[in-house]
Amino acid sequence: MQSTGQQRGLTGVWRVERKARWFFAAHLQGALGTGAGYVALLLLAYEQLGSAWGATAVLIADLAPAMLLGPVLGGLIDRTGRLRCAIAAELIGALAFAGLVFAHGTVPLIALALAAGLGSALLRPATCALLPAVVTPASLNAANGLFGAVREMGQLIGPAVAAGVLLFAEPELVLALNAVTFAASAVLMTRLRGHLHAHTEPQETDEAVPANLLGVLQDPFVRSLVLTSGAVMLVAGATNVAELVLASDQLGGGRSGFALLVAAFGCGMLTGSLLGPSDDGALRQRYLLAIALLGAGLIATAASPILPLAMLGFSVAGIGNGLFLVTVRVLMQKLIPEAAHGRAFGLLDAIDSWGFGAAIVAGGALAASLGGRATFAIAGALALLVFFIAYRTTSRREVHYGPQVVSTRPTNHFA
Repeated sequence: MQSTGQQRGLTGVWRVERKARWFFAAHLQGALGTGAGYVALLLLAYEQLGSAWGATAVLIADLAPAMLLGPVLGGLIDRTGRLRCAIAAELIGALAFAGLVFAHGTVPLIALALAAGLGSALLRPATCALLPAVVTPASLNAANGLFGAVREMGQLIGPAVAAGVLLFAEPELVLALNAVTFAASAVLMTRLRGHLHAHTEPQETDEAVPANLLGVLQDPFVRSLVLTSGAVMLVAGATNVAELVLASDQLGGGRSGFALLVAAFGCGMLTGSLLGPSDDGALRQRYLLAIALLGAGLIATAASPILPLAMLGFSVAGIGNGLFLVTVRVLMQKLIPEAAHGRAFGLLDAIDSWGFGAAIVAGGALAASLGGRATFAIAGALALLVFFIAYRTTSRREVHYGPQVVSTRPTNHFA
């Protein structure tokens, strides 16, 4: 692993890592299509199934493959190849959304939504595992920031694109365009063949290197990463319904206020993705800072008497969330043997999906019974509780970063 002083910034990644441009181009246009397609799919489900339960069924269908098959799909990635699985996932998404264009009725709609969810459940861990092979170690930190920023841009701009198209067309056109972006991503990914960096294989005599994923998860710090990721997803996801209640009813902002609040969080996520640490020595501090920002931002949003202050607080929460996602991804890539990256990110995706699924139920129940402001306050308090637990776990260990090697020993100070 190169020294922290040799880590490249975002512009350095784009300038030096020429082959990685194909990866980021595929991810950018795919994220735009996914952001737009998500809106169109929910609208189609609502129109065809006739109630909000239709949209809920589609959400569950999208999450179910990752929830139930995440580690299995991760093992498939490790056995058959990261790039091969990423391309296959893009093709599954293309076929699923192309089928949704012609789907009529509950069974075809849910079945194709499950197929799309399967593609996503394979694509997310495959691309996270693929990134270290696309860029050099000196570019990995910044590349993860760029990777996260591209995703957030898609989440911000994609729905706006869908809104523009839906002014003159039906949701089926947006779904068709999303299918095209999946196919285009698969084609762009093929340009990486023959240009990936080889695995950094651990030495057989190095007892610090876990033999498999179960060995990795025996380490408290790595286990903390996985569990806190699910907890953060639960906390952040619980505000999905509450933000509508808070903005529309309690702050008097109506639909436009809700849209502004969502946009503020999205801009915060984008900013947080770009604030990932370039220095390996700052990874643990940024990990804890991200959780603290999320909790503080949610509590500030709950306490805000007017919409502009709520937007400011929610943007801080978004910064924390974006920074958290990038930092956890970098830590997983650097602490876990590369040969187990697929299983590691498959497990992480499964835990995150369970957290988000629980958030949909819990957040809706809290917002309906206690209101948006109370839901934000509870979510913020839980985020701060996660912070203190993570701090206690990480402050007891000194972590050494190497080429996909984890080695920890007890320590009495916070580094």
